[in-house]
Amino acid sequence: MRFDSAARFAAVALLWGSSYFWIKIVFEGLNSAQFSFFRILVGAVAMLGILLFSRARLPRRAGVWAQLVLIAFLANALPVLLVEVVDDAVGADAGMVSVFNASVPLCVVLLYLAARRADRIPARVTAGLVVGFAGVLVLYAPWGAEWLSAGAAVNAVAAVAYGWSMLLMEKLMGPAEEGGRSMTPLVLATTQAVIGVGWAGINLPNGGFDSSPHFSASIIGALLVLGVLNTGLIYMCFAWLIREEGAAKASSVMYAVPVVLTLGMVLLEDYTLGTREVLGMAVIVVGLVLARLPQRSASVGRTRPAPDAAPAAKSPAAVR
Repeated sequence: MRFDSAARFAAVALLWGSSYFWIKIVFEGLNSAQFSFFRILVGAVAMLGILLFSRARLPRRAGVWAQLVLIAFLANALPVLLVEVVDDAVGADAGMVSVFNASVPLCVVLLYLAARRADRIPARVTAGLVVGFAGVLVLYAPWGAEWLSAGAAVNAVAAVAYGWSMLLMEKLMGPAEEGGRSMTPLVLATTQAVIGVGWAGINLPNGGFDSSPHFSASIIGALLVLGVLNTGLIYMCFAWLIREEGAAKASSVMYAVPVVLTLGMVLLEDYTLGTREVLGMAVIVVGLVLARLPQRSASVGRTRPAPDAAPAAKSPAAVR
């Protein structure tokens, strides 16, 4: 694994894994709808500034924007819409939600299979994703959750939708000779943030005006981290991973997120680890090693020249 790819992977895992702690701070002054809107607004402003500074251009073709809107809908708007439609989805078991969160890489593999593109995923990567998912099951042990419930169905659909959005991202950033648009991670991340403002604005009347938002130094700081970094720059790093490695291998970062979250709870909330949790994290690490170590055969994804410019809402299936 190249150093730059390893650094991007670590950055995504660290920032997405620590989202829970920043969100707790933001919720001291904002409700869920307000948080979603201000987070994505901050991210969009920051990314547009970077785009302007880099002199990159937004897409001009309506067909490209239609694909970008679909990606934003699958990754952000659809999970929120499902939660609003299904009454008991919000009360879904936290362990079950985490398991569906971690099932996204397997959803990517299944979607590859459905598209008859399984040759794009080396067997070692697939084995690593399966092992990593087993580790998540051990870590959260959601055996008592109601798997045959509306909440489970919502999270299952959201996981598949998020996996589908990754395949669409890979397609857009692919070379023209393979039907792609050669879009850079910077442009992709910026457009997703801009479109996200629209989705969040549509959802703002759903509770966003129930109370006045309260801003303090800590809340503003947390919003900047979640907006500028998690929604903007770190999402750009994730897009870059997809461009370089392919959606399946890049999605393995979803397994590192619960490890970072669990260790963060130990360091920041005096959480005591049990034997099962230590074993679960160890199995996850084994899965990540299997999935991400350099392959002797053809590598996942396409080898492309580095792009000219460097390379998210909390939902039932994804936090970023």
